[in-house]
Amino acid sequence: METNTTDQSVEGMYSANTQTDPLHQYANVVPPSQPVAAPMYNQQYPATYPINTPVVASNVTSQAYAAGVLGLIVVSTGTLGANLHRVQDGDMSMTDAVANSLAKGAAGGVAAAGATAVAASFTAGGALGLAVTLAVGTGVSYLLNK
Repeated sequence: METNTTDQSVEGMYSANTQTDPLHQYANVVPPSQPVAAPMYNQQYPATYPINTPVVASNVTSQAYAAGVLGLIVVSTGTLGANLHRVQDGDMSMTDAVANSLAKGAAGGVAAAGATAVAASFTAGGALGLAVTLAVGTGVSYLLNK
């Protein structure tokens, strides 16, 4: 049974067309006596496809909000852990421990949010961004705990 339906040899089918057109692999398959259909896309403009990128905070406000919430959680839980020792020793009531932890957590959240907003606005990240974050966070915490 003959598998070659064109007037060309098999070697000619595979070596005749080396274009970069996506349909070049089918260029020599159609017999010469048959009309070739036009491609179904406009060849002047290359196809564009959406890039699958992870969801990233695209503006400073959402980055600062996320850092503020994280700062609140981390500082509150760390402070409450330390305050529980004082509650066990009888130096502090549980209500005072929770109130103190939330107050310090709020200060930590504000410091983290401010530091992130400044670093995201004025640096491109890296070591400079880290240095700005640490400096602004420390300064805000100092002012809030004064």
